[in-house]
Amino acid sequence: MKAKRRDFVKRAAGIGGGAAALAGMAALAQGASAGGRVRVPGGVRIGNLYFSSGLTGVREEARKNPLAFGGDIKEQTERILEMHKKNLESMGSSLENVIKVTVYLADVKTEKNAMNEVYARYFPKDPPARSAIGAEFPDTATRVEIELVAWVP
Repeated sequence: MKAKRRDFVKRAAGIGGGAAALAGMAALAQGASAGGRVRVPGGVRIGNLYFSSGLTGVREEARKNPLAFGGDIKEQTERILEMHKKNLESMGSSLENVIKVTVYLADVKTEKNAMNEVYARYFPKDPPARSAIGAEFPDTATRVEIELVAWVP
């Protein structure tokens, strides 16, 4: 399975960088499968590629009460990665097949190291490409949001 993913990524990598690369990978995935664009848990699947929506890990009580504590950065990161793991497994994939991750942090300067501690447990070897960006969220409870692109065998 890893060999198939690597071949797919190698073909996609020849397209270029940034948004062009993602658009190109989507085109390659479309050619690999006649399934088209399909809504799946947590995002959209196009052929062999899964594009997740950004997920947050705020505690349920904080979603109902804006004054409640939403959880620290480690707790939220773990909750998010568990949701992504579950979504990928429901399609027959796994975190090992993640190609690209984008992490949005409320306080990138002080919380990135703590987020990295949890992140490293979910991607212990051969981690995917990743960007970490500072973001302002519309609520005070959200500390982190994570989206990803993964290959689905």
